[in-house]
Amino acid sequence: MNRSMRWLAPIPLTLALVVAGCSSGDGDDPPDDGPAAQSAGGAFSASSGEPEAFAPTSDCYSSECAQIINLVWTGLLKVDPETSEQELQVAESIESEDGQNWTIKLKDGFTFHNGEPVDAASFVRSWNYTAYGPNATQVGFFLANVEGYDDLQGEKPKATELSGLSAPDDSTIKIALTKPFSQLPLVLSYTPLAAPMAQACLDDIKACNEEPIGNGPYQFAEPWAHNDSITLTKFADYSDDASAGLADDITFKIYADLKTAYRDFQAGTIDIVTPDPSQTPQARTAYPEQILEVDSGSYAYFGFPLYEEAFQDVRIRQALSMAIDREAIIARVLDNRYTPAMDVISPFVPGSRDDACDTCVYDPEEAKRLYDEAGGIPGDKINIWFNNDGGHEDWVQAMAQGWQNDLGLDYEFKSQPFTPYLGALDTRSTVDGPYRLSWGPDYPSPQNYLDPVYGSGSTNYGDWSGPEHDQFLDLVAEGDAAPTVEEGLPSYQAAADVVLDNQVVIPLWFGKTFIVFSERIENLKYSPTDAMLLTEVSVAD
Repeated sequence: MNRSMRWLAPIPLTLALVVAGCSSGDGDDPPDDGPAAQSAGGAFSASSGEPEAFAPTSDCYSSECAQIINLVWTGLLKVDPETSEQELQVAESIESEDGQNWTIKLKDGFTFHNGEPVDAASFVRSWNYTAYGPNATQVGFFLANVEGYDDLQGEKPKATELSGLSAPDDSTIKIALTKPFSQLPLVLSYTPLAAPMAQACLDDIKACNEEPIGNGPYQFAEPWAHNDSITLTKFADYSDDASAGLADDITFKIYADLKTAYRDFQAGTIDIVTPDPSQTPQARTAYPEQILEVDSGSYAYFGFPLYEEAFQDVRIRQALSMAIDREAIIARVLDNRYTPAMDVISPFVPGSRDDACDTCVYDPEEAKRLYDEAGGIPGDKINIWFNNDGGHEDWVQAMAQGWQNDLGLDYEFKSQPFTPYLGALDTRSTVDGPYRLSWGPDYPSPQNYLDPVYGSGSTNYGDWSGPEHDQFLDLVAEGDAAPTVEEGLPSYQAAADVVLDNQVVIPLWFGKTFIVFSERIENLKYSPTDAMLLTEVSVAD
């Protein structure tokens, strides 16, 4: 769990999205006049984990719910995955003369699935709901730069609406920020944040979560069948031909583990799956013409509970990082599908470096020296936290054995399904050791790999704070105030150095997506910011 001043429409975005159209294993795009570009109708199925939530802007913090939200809602804009150009959707224009005061004009014709108009008020109510602290949304921090945000926080907020947000008429939104932020349109291309909210949804958030009221090309055919399936059907009155879907129906089958999903694919009962890493060699052999493998923009890391005394000495954190043989784990366990991380900014966006992290190189002798010098972890025992429904067991086991061999650490796994796992991280009540997370880009900017993860975002689960954290925030703010992403790069890189110098997390690797699809599926593409582009999928039969 998307997008630059190209944000002032005339200036082009200089970032390139990674995307692959696939009807064969060579990764070539199908011709524009081929059957995938012309055939419509039919139905297909794809695997998914159990999503967290669907009510707009609420508790979506994973690719599972974001994938579906991108189909059920249409936002203000997106980035075209092939040209990297801004593609306005509900927005007619997004403009600012100073980067601080913005005006958004909306197109006519968009409606919600229940017939309500998609107007300026629908976005204003969505963002006010998102930013209101007691609602405890996972994406509210993205609006922290809007005037009045602080008044909506705390147990007894001073206000219920953002003072910097208004809708002077049905087609105009005004946004006043506390400081210039040239990348606001990038942020507003992230659909789980920028989806409009129907009044009926606001009136009954719980019901809207089970059977959402969106404005996108697909709608829920029936209420969410938890831990079983979600079926979407085409919205007959969708007004944007450019982003309308081809297939009539899409069913997401929900699995607790990746291995079962792949076995069902082998049995012919599902069309699109992501295998467990242990299954990818077999998939390469069995389905060489039915694989989509491209850079995903994902960044995997282990965080530290810095509120625990055992991890407050930076030498302990550095020792744990240097005692991980990333290259060996990637080669032996992860089918060479990843690249060792030498930065906290993914190569998917400008500003990433391949030599920023001195402690990301395997050095068991130096790791042991630092560990002993710091006095070690009490009892030489460590609890390792990760979710057990994402194919992580084997590589976490390899990492833990390395810590045991090189540092003399005994270990215990603390694993659980993703949703309760994130709940434990959020409460800080039980997590007492390093915890696994992965960050996928919401929009193509280095800022998105920094502030949401370590700054004001909800994923600063380790509670990093203090003078170094303040320095980090100041550097990110410098980058945010720059006129373009490129001009902000020195500040963003300096902020990344603060994270690395203090070993706030252990960078692990940057990933690829590996998807296997049936012979029925044509024109499957992937964008790091939007995941699978399922509206473009054509069903052969």
